[in-house]
Amino acid sequence: MQPGDEVVVLDGSGSEWRVRLSEVGKNVVLGEIIARQPAAGEPEISLTLYQGALKAQKFEWVLQKGVELGISRFTPTLCHRSVADAGALTKKQARWQRIIREAAEQSGRGKLPQLAAPTPFDQALQQIQPDTLIVMPWEAAADEANSLKEILTAGPVTEVAIFIGPEGGFTPNEAALAQEAGAHLVKLGPRILRAETAGLAVCAAILYELGEWK
Repeated sequence: MQPGDEVVVLDGSGSEWRVRLSEVGKNVVLGEIIARQPAAGEPEISLTLYQGALKAQKFEWVLQKGVELGISRFTPTLCHRSVADAGALTKKQARWQRIIREAAEQSGRGKLPQLAAPTPFDQALQQIQPDTLIVMPWEAAADEANSLKEILTAGPVTEVAIFIGPEGGFTPNEAALAQEAGAHLVKLGPRILRAETAGLAVCAAILYELGEWK
């Protein structure tokens, strides 16, 4: 780029800045702020994905695509059937932060999504704030369970926590614990989705249903 060109700068606070470049050097770039406005790429709905711990490559894909979709916070969740352990996941934190930052820049996010430390399933349930809608897709949910659409349209929604199982899925005990914490167990149609697909599908459906994809 050359002096006189305009760029959009994101600072992680939720705003985007339109800047006209005045100097472009090898180590320094200077510019003049022309305008500031709320970042168009930041959704009004706050989504937290509690992703059952996956193999590293799969989780990295979830991080990248989840940031692009609009997820606000990721929590790798240690479930009964998780194949990854907390120690291995913790070693990846720096790499995962870079993936999040790069995906946020590419997709024009106004705020940098957060990445929590690996958290045991029961502790993750305890972290959820009041008035947060908790959704848990589970293939063994009762046939009479409410659909995702019914849950989302039952009242105002601003915060959603989404629990997705690991490669082996949730156990009945984990589903029961989630229900006790106020989670809505839902099915995602007649097809069984992979662990790395389900969370992204649910997030996309929520954002669409709540008017984020106008």
